[in-house]
Amino acid sequence: MSRNLKDAVVVVTGGATGIGRALACEAAERGAHLMIADLDDASQTLELLRGKGATAEWVRTDTSDYADVQRLAAVTIERFGTVNVLCNNAGIAALGGLQEVDPAAAKKVLDVNVLGLFNGIHVFAPLLKKAAEDGGPAYILNTGSEHSLGVPPHVAPMSIYTASKFAALGLTETARRDLEGAGIGVSLFAPGWVLTERVRGLIASNPQIAAAVEPFAQEPGEVARKAFDGLLEGALIIPTNPASRAFAMEHARSLMAGVQVLPILDDPESHAHDGTGDRSKCPVAHF
Repeated sequence: MSRNLKDAVVVVTGGATGIGRALACEAAERGAHLMIADLDDASQTLELLRGKGATAEWVRTDTSDYADVQRLAAVTIERFGTVNVLCNNAGIAALGGLQEVDPAAAKKVLDVNVLGLFNGIHVFAPLLKKAAEDGGPAYILNTGSEHSLGVPPHVAPMSIYTASKFAALGLTETARRDLEGAGIGVSLFAPGWVLTERVRGLIASNPQIAAAVEPFAQEPGEVARKAFDGLLEGALIIPTNPASRAFAMEHARSLMAGVQVLPILDDPESHAHDGTGDRSKCPVAHF
């Protein structure tokens, strides 16, 4: 499968800075035209992209607002005529355990990190389906996190963020099932620490943070390349950081240990959930 995106139209939410900017730059390197969506001013990102010879625009967008995402899609179609890749990247965080986090802050995290992903999928799916029917590439890249793979033991509790990134995995898996017949590939991008502008600021401000984070952090360009390679190869989950491996594997083993205590059905094919993917067998499918 080709790893270039020559003349493809790529939408990147949360693209003004950080991982979103890196994704936009990587797409530009692969020949794409870019539409950047962000609540913050993305003019510096546009300047960077245009300096690389890319065609790029931006629209101020609140991804937690469905109407805003609809407007983003309309402006993209008006400007470029199609959409080939949605990088569903916008996200925010809040620190603290579930018993400590401010409820308003928790709601905002869920609105952006979960509802925002849904809004992007719902609005852009018909446009991506049309792109696939026209013979072009059609993909959704949801930005999750190593927090999508388990509860990282090496970071302070940011529990509502972790829960939102677990939800990102669920949205990705269901979207992958729901949209596969439309020719749309869906993947979850799961980076760990990335040396974004914000993280570099934290490292510079505190030697303890620097000692804990810097040895394990990756360059934005590196994780962006891995994200697009995995997306175009059809991967479901695209982890990028070796430091995520141990706890993610432990989480997977724990999950399987819990499941494996269930008895094996004598005749699994008689059960509606027999693993064939035949949804017509679901007892509630026709209600």
